[in-house]
Amino acid sequence: MPSRRVVAAVAAALLVGATPDASVRHPVAGHYNVPRFYVQLPTTTDVVNVITNSSFESGNIGGGWFSCGDAGAFVTREHPYRGAFAEYSGTQNGVGEPKGNSGVCQQVIVPPGAVLTARLYQLSNETDTSFAYQEADLLDDRGEVILNLYKAVNNKAVWRLGTWNLAAYAGRRVWVYFGVHGDGFTKLSTQQFLDRVILTGARPPGFK
Repeated sequence: MPSRRVVAAVAAALLVGATPDASVRHPVAGHYNVPRFYVQLPTTTDVVNVITNSSFESGNIGGGWFSCGDAGAFVTREHPYRGAFAEYSGTQNGVGEPKGNSGVCQQVIVPPGAVLTARLYQLSNETDTSFAYQEADLLDDRGEVILNLYKAVNNKAVWRLGTWNLAAYAGRRVWVYFGVHGDGFTKLSTQQFLDRVILTGARPPGFK
């Protein structure tokens, strides 16, 4: 028969190995998995927009875009800004948060005097960016962040315009990334819809 000391030790070990409290959260590292091949890009600067498939009207993540996170990103018909489609980052059913990064990226050569604009529809019930957030970045070919454009937990069910001056990066080959980062928590949700991404050397005439 085991001694009382052995029984107590076994009980303590079982407690240590018990299922962790789901309410205890830990930050999760996300990865930006940019494609490991060279993308042939036009070097001309006389185009209106160097982003291709800028409104995801192909109906899928393609036409220049790649799914660049740990978790999937999606194209959806749910309330696009214009046209029939928008990109969606988050969990596929909108419940909980992705574990790591859910997002899309596209490689570009930044034109002189570059201005990046995008329409964003962002939902989150997080109180801060400790464990989950919406974000956009410029990435290098290794998936390292060159510049963070924003990190937020916005919660406004309306399309808003984001604008960023990228003139300082003219001539550089970078990946433009938009997405959601999460820790896999199931009790809160952080989401982002993306549409009409434009990168040009000047704001297009009559832009609305």
